[in-house]
Amino acid sequence: MKFLREYVFHSPVHYGIAFGLNVFLVLLVLFLKGFDRILAYIDAFSVAGSVSVLYGMLMMVTSFGAFDMFGYAFSSFRTERKYKDFYEYTVVKKKKQEGKEKTYTPYIIVGVIFLAVSFVLSGFTTAI
Repeated sequence: MKFLREYVFHSPVHYGIAFGLNVFLVLLVLFLKGFDRILAYIDAFSVAGSVSVLYGMLMMVTSFGAFDMFGYAFSSFRTERKYKDFYEYTVVKKKKQEGKEKTYTPYIIVGVIFLAVSFVLSGFTTAI
């Protein structure tokens, strides 16, 4: 239950933002492709779901420290250094990340739901 509480059941605000982002992308794609064909709906839901999943995964690798080298490089441009070396910088960043919520999971979960909707719609078109 701790895993679900830590990764899934938190921050309804992030779920709302993820859902709003997906709805906006669906409407944008439908506006560009037209509202009259089911293939436009399949494309819209798959684009929105894919963008949301990929955005969530980008947030995930960022929280795991994939881009810490860039942050350290920019922080070392100052005349007075805040950190002695890259190792100290990563240790401080890891300590800051320990208490934070995993805010990337709502984007991945909502994106997977929108992708599932596109797969179901795609199944209806092959049945027709």
